[in-house]
Amino acid sequence: MFDLRSRQEVIGQRREDVTLGQCDEVHRLILGSISDAVFVTDDSSGAFTYVSPGVSRIFGYSRDEVASFSHVSELLGEGMLSLDELSTRGELQNIEREVLDKDGNKHVLLVNVKRVSIQGGTILYCCRDITEQKATEEALRRVNDDLRERVAACDVGFRTAREQLKGEMEERARLATAIEQVADGVILTGTDWTIQYVNPGFERMTGYSRDEIIGQHLRILKSGKHEGAFYRNIRNALSNGGGWSGRILNRKKDGTLYESEVTGSPVRDASGMIINYVAIHRDITHMAKLEKQLQQAQKMEAIGTLAGGIAHDFNNILAVIVGCTELSLLQIPKESRTCRHLTEVLKAGERATELVQQILTFSRKREIERKPLRLGSLCKEVLKMLRSSLPSTVEIRQDISSHTGVALVDATQIHQVLMNLCTNAAHAMREKGGILRVSLANVDLGEDDPAAGPGHGPRPYVRLTVSDTGHGMSQDVLDRMFDPYFTSKKPGEGTGLGLAVVHGIVESYGGFMRVHSAPGQGATFHVFIPRIEDMSGEEGAEVAPALPRGSESILLVDDEEPFIRVCRELLVYLGYQVDATTSSTEALKVFKMQPHKYDLVITDHIMPGLIGTELAQELLRIRPDIPVILCTGFSDSMAQENANCLGVRSLIMKPLVAHALAEKVREVLDRDRQ
Repeated sequence: MFDLRSRQEVIGQRREDVTLGQCDEVHRLILGSISDAVFVTDDSSGAFTYVSPGVSRIFGYSRDEVASFSHVSELLGEGMLSLDELSTRGELQNIEREVLDKDGNKHVLLVNVKRVSIQGGTILYCCRDITEQKATEEALRRVNDDLRERVAACDVGFRTAREQLKGEMEERARLATAIEQVADGVILTGTDWTIQYVNPGFERMTGYSRDEIIGQHLRILKSGKHEGAFYRNIRNALSNGGGWSGRILNRKKDGTLYESEVTGSPVRDASGMIINYVAIHRDITHMAKLEKQLQQAQKMEAIGTLAGGIAHDFNNILAVIVGCTELSLLQIPKESRTCRHLTEVLKAGERATELVQQILTFSRKREIERKPLRLGSLCKEVLKMLRSSLPSTVEIRQDISSHTGVALVDATQIHQVLMNLCTNAAHAMREKGGILRVSLANVDLGEDDPAAGPGHGPRPYVRLTVSDTGHGMSQDVLDRMFDPYFTSKKPGEGTGLGLAVVHGIVESYGGFMRVHSAPGQGATFHVFIPRIEDMSGEEGAEVAPALPRGSESILLVDDEEPFIRVCRELLVYLGYQVDATTSSTEALKVFKMQPHKYDLVITDHIMPGLIGTELAQELLRIRPDIPVILCTGFSDSMAQENANCLGVRSLIMKPLVAHALAEKVREVLDRDRQ
């Protein structure tokens, strides 16, 4: 027990040659190293009797300036505490307080107050500046608000003390009490790095009691995560008389790791010789985790922005591929080999379009759209695409019926679920190869079925099962596999978001997941998605209707020349008279010259010069009744209701396909004639 009330007891527990003045030096160095503000007031008058150096760092006042204040309210403001309440309870803990420093800057403090009965009684105040902590929490809340609602405020319960200094023994007792109450860990070692003292904060932080850790070498805290040179640099800095501060990863008594912010200083005797080392440890494990999550969220935002731009450009390329293919199919015999080949090209273009939609969903440029979907065909399509990306040592076996039940889902999200599960399974078999099994079945879970579990009542489900013959997972990994940012992969091999995203998608459908695995026995993921009534008719049974035609005059505007050639040719094929231009400013000039020549204007949204909405507004100023169709690749950047507010009659998504464009043009033209 580190207790300064008995000089003989302290001398017996530490060093025989430590003088009373040296003990004071230790205490002053400790309080000087603590960033908290510690001060003491007289119980009766409220006047300051002791001020720590930390007060200047937080409030900007010198210690003499603070000592000249007549009452604590001049520093902490009115209404700081109820003396009656303090008299009853003896202490007040973790009071958040907003104060202004000497320069008028606002600080948020965590304040602890304690009555200490020493010769008449004094009041200790311990103030911790948590302004930066609050700012970090607010920044993380703004950035990461939609991925999880998972960031909690840092637990920073800090306490120090402040009491009246009356005599040397009374002063030492108060300083020792302050050190004992500080939430940070305080550790004192000899010059041989043997631990001589730890405060209660250090005991709580590490799990070691004083009896267990005093007398041990400082290496007992080593985590094994730092190189030897790291520790040598710290020892050299302190041995040479300097201080050291930085972050260290340490190990608790139970083996778990924690990250601490450490400030270390040498302790000198009256002759200037180093006789001890003192260090302050602050546990920042939670704060470091929040920082990493904030960085990850910012990185994901940047990737999303980039993905959205790539998807926009890719949409224009796909529009040309799909458009030319459709035009060719309209002009060749249906029974020819070329027709079959072009049909496969069109299917590939449609798959590429779906991939673009996935990118847009990832970059938040596309709204989630749920509709009844038969999962069998989609799963087969995903496995067909996945085959080329997996190593040849992984064999895919599937048991999927195209007529498996229907679920109300978003096709892109189901694609994402299956891709994540399959790529994870393949990763588990990358070294030795193995078998990837994917099956899809209708199941009806009863009320007492153990597979359902709590919260999932009896109902019909579609069960997607993905299993592998890989290395399997331990119970520790199974317990944490759905945690965001948790991954068992090496750095650079995964973000730890895949299974968390899968779990979130399945839960959003009212479904659930069951996982079975053990080390060396592979893993099996069962995904249960609520099944709905079957869709009427069979997939692919309907015959595509004839394309609607017309003879009206259309002005076509798009900055992509290949796209505008294909789109113009399609419209001409449908019977329309088309003037086309790649410049929005040129289109405005042409329209001004003959505003009543055109029955419809079709314009791209993202263009140099005037963007689509600006062009539409200029055209409508000239001729308010001219119908305008706006083409865009981003469904949320120009929603239909926003387009209507700007006078745009309709919105169509890129890449354009023949039947969608033909029907949209006819719909807008016929609507204006009604």
